[in-house]
Amino acid sequence: MADGDTTADDPQVALSGELARSPADPFVMVSSATYPRIDPAEQAAFSPVVVTELLRERLGFEGVVISDDLGDARAVRDVPPGERAVRFLAAGGTLVLTVDAELVPGMVAAVLARDAADPAFAAIVDDAVRTALLAKDGAGLVPR
Repeated sequence: MADGDTTADDPQVALSGELARSPADPFVMVSSATYPRIDPAEQAAFSPVVVTELLRERLGFEGVVISDDLGDARAVRDVPPGERAVRFLAAGGTLVLTVDAELVPGMVAAVLARDAADPAFAAIVDDAVRTALLAKDGAGLVPR
């Protein structure tokens, strides 16, 4: 799916930024759609322009970025499952969502392999883990 109308300056994007900065819900989900007027080269879930530059830097979102389904969604079927997980995290995402549990071991293996081979990616994964744990702690879900 492609949304050829939405731009980084779209009022709906600004509203999303306001909601994303709300302390009540430090979570946002990123679509697998393509937004050619924001990043013509990548689907939003795999786009550092969308996830890091727009959402995190420009809109100031510091919470958990969850992918749309990266398991069974038609929009991502041309990308190998492990690569989907790696690309989402590399773009600045926090939690990879898949509705297909059978894909999880391959996704985890791909992330761990890249983590072991690439110190910059390992730092990204560490930051994602920290972000997720802080959100859990803020919700009272970390045992004491």
